[in-house]
Amino acid sequence: MYGDTMKNLIFSIFSPINDNNTRSNSFFHVGDHLSKAQYSLKQFSAHKQKLIDVKQKYAEHCNADFVLVENIDQHFYSDQFDSINFYKHYLIEQYCEQYDNILYLDFDVIPTTELSFFDTFDMHTVNVHAIDCNKQNTWTAGQVEASKRETYQHLFNQHFDRYHMYCKAKCKLAMLHMDDINSNDHHVANTGIIGGSSQALSQIQMIGRMNECMNTLQTAVEENMFGEEITQYFFANNETFYSYILDKYQIKWNNITPDWHTMLFDQQGYKLQHDLYNAKLVHVINKNFQDVWQLKGYVND
Repeated sequence: MYGDTMKNLIFSIFSPINDNNTRSNSFFHVGDHLSKAQYSLKQFSAHKQKLIDVKQKYAEHCNADFVLVENIDQHFYSDQFDSINFYKHYLIEQYCEQYDNILYLDFDVIPTTELSFFDTFDMHTVNVHAIDCNKQNTWTAGQVEASKRETYQHLFNQHFDRYHMYCKAKCKLAMLHMDDINSNDHHVANTGIIGGSSQALSQIQMIGRMNECMNTLQTAVEENMFGEEITQYFFANNETFYSYILDKYQIKWNNITPDWHTMLFDQQGYKLQHDLYNAKLVHVINKNFQDVWQLKGYVND
């Protein structure tokens, strides 16, 4: 089994954030008159050690080394949020030279299981959770209702941003079209959790293909095949590029089940309890870490 005979690594990255370099997020709201960046910083400060401890403990269950990276290469600091997300791909490539199998976890991911990721999934393939980001799956009820009474341009200007998953999917499809690949597959990988063998993950070559991705993106922007309303939100995003590479180069990948990448946005009450019930790796996108500690039976420090 992978967990018993292979050299495994679980790693994460932590770096403070601020208002000037943190994205907006249309999926959740914060209270107390705090910006999303301020709330994230507050939550990370309050829960940092526990977030480290649970990852370290999970690595022990998986018979894996655990590494927390806090010193970010300054070459990756043009826009901190996105730079960190490209930096993790650089680190994956580096760790592929040292380990047989790798599991990357965003710092806001909480393991809530003792089951080994390495023993659960086929490590000979890229393991990542991807969402079918079509209109039906990604537009909120408010966005759908607004589309009935507003112009397309006003709709996207008022209700979308460049991090909306629908816009990421359209960007990927536009880039593929520039390579004469006509696809209607709206799946976009969430790179908050990535696992696989060094052989599987090294196929991505994100850093080596960066210029290719940037050039293709620029061409897609110039071609404007989906109209300015959507094209205005195309930008160099690691999840768009990752999904583009998977599709273009037909890299074998496995869409891990939602219980192994449970994403928390605005869930409350029964919905929150239901989503966490079978969760094994929880991606706390809304940064309400206390909800996971309480509902999954962790003792508050």
